[in-house]
Amino acid sequence: MSTRRTGQGIVRSNGPNILLIMSDQHRADWLGCAGANWVKTPNIDDLAERGVRFKMAACDSPVCAPSRSALASGQRCSAIGVLSNRDLYPLDVPTYYQALRASGYRVGCVGKTDLHKIDHWEGIQGDRPIMYHLGFTDPMETEGKQSAGRYAMQGVCPYTHYLVQNGLDKAFFDDYERRRPVWSSGDSVLPLHAYHDDFVGRNACRFLETVSAETPWHYFVSFVGPHNPWDAPKEYSSRYRPEDMPAERAIQDPMQDKPEIYRTRHDEHSRDLTRERLAAAMLHYSGMVTLIDDYVGRFAAILKERGLWENTVIIYSSDHGEMMGDHGMFAKSTYFEQALRIPLLIAGPGIRPRGPVDALVQLSDLAPTILELADLGCPGDMQSRSLVPILRGKADTAREFQVSELADSRMLFDGRYKFVEHDNDKDELYDLEEDPRELRNLAGHTRTRSLEMKNRLHQLLKE
Repeated sequence: MSTRRTGQGIVRSNGPNILLIMSDQHRADWLGCAGANWVKTPNIDDLAERGVRFKMAACDSPVCAPSRSALASGQRCSAIGVLSNRDLYPLDVPTYYQALRASGYRVGCVGKTDLHKIDHWEGIQGDRPIMYHLGFTDPMETEGKQSAGRYAMQGVCPYTHYLVQNGLDKAFFDDYERRRPVWSSGDSVLPLHAYHDDFVGRNACRFLETVSAETPWHYFVSFVGPHNPWDAPKEYSSRYRPEDMPAERAIQDPMQDKPEIYRTRHDEHSRDLTRERLAAAMLHYSGMVTLIDDYVGRFAAILKERGLWENTVIIYSSDHGEMMGDHGMFAKSTYFEQALRIPLLIAGPGIRPRGPVDALVQLSDLAPTILELADLGCPGDMQSRSLVPILRGKADTAREFQVSELADSRMLFDGRYKFVEHDNDKDELYDLEEDPRELRNLAGHTRTRSLEMKNRLHQLLKE
C-alpha cells in the first residue's frame, strides 16, 4: 500500500478497497465461529478463519447513534457530544469518510448511518446533501428498522419509497403497529424482495458489481437487522426450529443490588415471557442473522468474480449487542456483556490470519485502522487506537481499558473488572473472572476498587 502526490499537491491513496459490513444489534456470541452452534453463519465464520476475530470488542455506546458517531469520528461519544439517539453528529467534527474521500477514495454507503437520526428524512434516493458533507461520494441512506415502520407510508427514504411504489407500505406499517411486546416475533408480512435487509443487500450487490476499479473504494453496507422487532422472512425463519434455540441458557437474574432502571426493565420485559416466546424470538433473531450472512457470501462472490477479492479488506461488525432475554431484558442500553460486546472480524490483504484474539478494542478503533490500511493519516486528534499492528501480527494489545457511554451513565472495563457509574442510580461493579454472568453487584461492598475505577474512568474521559 502506498500514496502518491498529484501535481496539485493532493495525496492520493493506492490502498486496498475496504468493505465495511455492519449489522444493527448483533451480539458477539451469536455466530458459529463464536460457539453458537444453533445459528448458521458460514460466510462470517469464513472471515474469522481468514483473518482476525476480536472476541472482546466493545461498542462505544450501547445505542445506535452514539456508537456510529464514535465510528465515524474515531472519538469518544462524550468528546463529540453524541450520547443518545436524539443527538445529531456535529458537522464540524472530521470523519474518516472525509479523509478517505480527500485521498481519492470513492466512499459509498447503503442502509442506516444514524448520523442525523432524528431528521427521519433521507430523500427517496438516500442522497441528502448532508451525506456528501460527511464524506460520502455514493450515498444511499435509509431509515433504521423501527423508524422505517413508523414512517413507512411517507416514503421518506429509498426503502420506504420502494414499499410505497409496490403498494406494501400499509401492510408493513400495520404489522409493526401490532408488534407491541418487545419479545414478540413472527414472520414478516412482506415478500422477501421487500424485506429491509434484502433491499439493502441487493443494492449493495449492485454497487459492488458496477463500481469502477480505477480508484480504491470504501463501501459501508449497513444492515438494519437483527434489530427488533423479530420478523425474519419465512424463507429464513423456516431454517430453524424452536427446540434448537438456547432459551434455557438465558441468564436468570434476581436483580438484587441492581440499578432501579434495570429492575424496571426486567419486570416489564419478562412479564408474560415464556420459554416458548423466548425461543420464538431467538429463532427469528437467528433467521435475521443468517439473511445477513447470506449477503456476506454474495458480496464475496462478486468480489472474486470481478477480480477484486485479493485487494479488498472486509470488516464485519455491529453497533452494539442485544440482551435477548438475558437478565430478563431485551434490546440494549445496558453495559451487560450481551449488549456491550460486538462481533468484529477483519480479513484481507496484509492481514495475518490469527483467529480469535483477546485484545481490548472498541468500534471507534475502526476509524484509525481503516485510515492506516489505506496508508493515510488521521483527521484531528482521534482518541481511538489503530488495530493494524494486531492485524499484522506485530502486537497483541491495543488499549488497557474500554470505555462505553450513555447520556446518564458510563462504563470502564479493565479486562477483569467492569465498573458502571450512573448519574441517578446505584453504581455497578462486576468481577467477570469470578462472576462472568454479572449477577453480583460488588459496588456497595468493594468500595476501594469502585472508587479507583471511578477515578480512572473520569481521568480517561478528561483526557
